[in-house]
Order: sequence, then C-alpha cells, then structure tokens
Amino acid sequence: MSVRLRAVGDILLWTRNGKKPFDLILHELQQKDILFGNLETVLSESGEPDRKRWVNTNPPGAGVHLRDAGFDLLSVANNHTLDLGRDGFLKTLDVLEAHGISYIGGARGDARPQGLVIERGGITFGFLGYTRGMFRSPEGVRVSRLKKRTIISDIRALKARCDIVIVSLHWGIENVYYPSPDQIRLAHSLIDSGATLILGHHSHTIQGLERYNDGLIAYSLGNFQFDTELFKEKIKSSMILSVDFDRNGIRNYTVIPCIINDDFQPEVARGEIREAVERWIRKCSERLENGEITRRWWYEEVGEEYLTYNMESYLYRIRHHGIAPLVECVVWLMTPFCLNCYAGVIRNRLKQRHRGGNA
Repeated sequence: MSVRLRAVGDILLWTRNGKKPFDLILHELQQKDILFGNLETVLSESGEPDRKRWVNTNPPGAGVHLRDAGFDLLSVANNHTLDLGRDGFLKTLDVLEAHGISYIGGARGDARPQGLVIERGGITFGFLGYTRGMFRSPEGVRVSRLKKRTIISDIRALKARCDIVIVSLHWGIENVYYPSPDQIRLAHSLIDSGATLILGHHSHTIQGLERYNDGLIAYSLGNFQFDTELFKEKIKSSMILSVDFDRNGIRNYTVIPCIINDDFQPEVARGEIREAVERWIRKCSERLENGEITRRWWYEEVGEEYLTYNMESYLYRIRHHGIAPLVECVVWLMTPFCLNCYAGVIRNRLKQRHRGGNA
C-alpha cells in the first residue's frame, strides 16, 4: 500500500475579479492522502503591520478556500507570517484550527514548536517547518528559525516517533533559479540525519529537484497561488509535487506543471507551456545532479538580482520609515554576502564583455 503526498509552494489567497483561488486546480489537489502548502499570508484584520515593503494579509474568511481545496497542513514558518505581529499570527492559527487544518513551523507560547505527526494508510509521517531570517518572535508566540543544529536535532527526535520525516524550509534568495551551494550542503545533511523529503520555498521560482541517497530534495516549489504582478518578470510557472510513499520511503514521484493565470489562479499547464515548464525543471535538476552549482558560478548567477531586489526594498522602507532602515541598509551593504555578490557581478560583466568582443 502507498500513501500520496501532494505539495505546493507559496500561497497568498489574493485573486482578481472575485475568483476563488483554487477553483481551476481542485481536481489535482484532491488526488492525495496528504496535501501540503506554504501559507504566505496572515489571516487576520487586526494586528500591528510590520514595517516592510509588502505586508501580506487576508480576512479570516479566506481560510475557507484552504479548507475547500483540501489542505491537510500548512507551513506558517516564513517571512510574512508575522506581518501583523503577534495578534495577526494568533488569529491565523485560530482560523486554521477552525477549519481543521494542521500547521507546522509556528505555535502559541514561547517554547520551540514541536513536529507534527500524521498517520495515513498505516504509515506515520512527521513534519517540521523552518524559515530563514534574523527576526525575533514576539512574546507569547514562536516561529521556527532555520538553524542547522536545531533542525538535525529535531529530525532525529521526530524520526524515533514516525516512519517518514518531511522538512519544510523557507530559505534561499528571492527571484533566483538555483539554490546556493550552502543550501545544497544543508539539504544533504538533513537527509543524512534522517529526513526523507525536503520541501523548499521562498524564491518565488521553481528550482530543481535532486535525489540524494534515499531522499528527495525540492529546493523550491515556487509560487503556487500568488499575485504575479509583484514580480518584475511576472513569473507565472508553477508546479505540484506528487510523492508516493511506502513504509520504506519514497516509491516514486512526479511533477505536475502548472501555470498561474491573470486572476492569480493556478491551473494545470497544457501544450507548449507544459513542455516549457518541464524542460526548465529538467534543466535545473540536471545541473544539481551533475554538481555544477559552484560557489563562484552561483554568485555570478544571482549577484545582480539579489542586490537590485533588496536595494529596492530598502529604499522603500527608508522613504517610509526613515533612519532605522537606512542604518540597516548601510550595514547590509558591507556584509560578506553582499561583498561576494559585488565580485560575482563584476566577473559576470567581464565575461559578457569578453563574449561580446569575440562575437
């Protein structure tokens, strides 16, 4: 007997023209035993808005769309879960519980959130969720931060209670198409420590999949139901990851290519669009499988996008909130990560100039 998990990436719940977010994809979402997604919005109309460029919120009533789509659990460990502070976070948990939806990566109280165990078909699945970032959880709530030692400890503890451990990671760099060498090393360490499946998100792009030992790593599932107008490239490609398990682990897996339409609804991709999404996933995955993502190459690939995107965010915050984000920006510009990006941008431009001169 096998158990099917279907997993999707970032969910915002904003739509256009009064459309329901999942109406065009329900038939695929509901072919599952467990359905997972990353909830990248607060379900609340109260709370203190964070000082950031985009604050993602929905009224509590939007929770019905998640229930009707059949989501069994959602990760609340991401960079938007505290967009309305403690009050908004607590209201979000209330809404999920009211609709019978479990969650990982965050909890009430000051103790570290525990793993969630779900049983299906005689197989027990343990879920953990974490997010990158240097934030501090408000008093009385806790969001799990991505720390290697903590995650490995949690995996080993949870593995003693279940057959399969699945880890959700909100990580990486936004708007880029490849995970960093550091992400790859971390993912391998988590599989070596007992995880079977890693579900990544945050980049808003589809990244590659990698079979590593007995595990599977989806470095980024991309946007699933999202406002594509927020991105300069208006990224519309999406996917559903479908994984079949038995007691020994992963039996097989497949990717269902999707597209996000102009009303921000995901639907199954057809024809040439489907083929293009499949080619892209295959290209990214082959680069991972072949070990081609080196530190030097990666900074050349992502440096300009990372610096431009984050500088735009800082400039917005400086205009609206003054001196504090200005100081943060100055410190950020001198971080080792930014210094490596500067070097990557310079090398990349020199390569382009050299190629142009040889054309």
